Amino acid sequence: MFFSKIKDLKKRSLYNKNEKFCVVKKFVVINLLSRLINKYKTSKGREIFFLLLSKYKSDFSISKAQIVRRCVFTNRSRGILRPYNISRLCFKKLSSFGLIPGVKKAVW
Repeated sequence: MFFSKIKDLKKRSLYNKNEKFCVVKKFVVINLLSRLINKYKTSKGREIFFLLLSKYKSDFSISKAQIVRRCVFTNRSRGILRPYNISRLCFKKLSSFGLIPGVKKAVW
């Protein structure tokens, strides 16, 4: 369990490094080059733009480091509730003790 937490932290740091570079590259290719091509409005210019876009398209996507949500308490990777960032099992225990404000058991 501890190993998976370390592995996840390494992936998060790798993702942060790559994401900044990808955002800058995407801005340069799409915004700056498209303005130049629209200025000249030639078919050859548009072909060059789409060629460059297809070349860098793989860089625009999320980097290979996949981030996994984990429970803060148990480090469980499945059944995570996004607003609370804890697993459904921990949520059930904490809510039954009344530790999560605004949550109570539904009675029909």
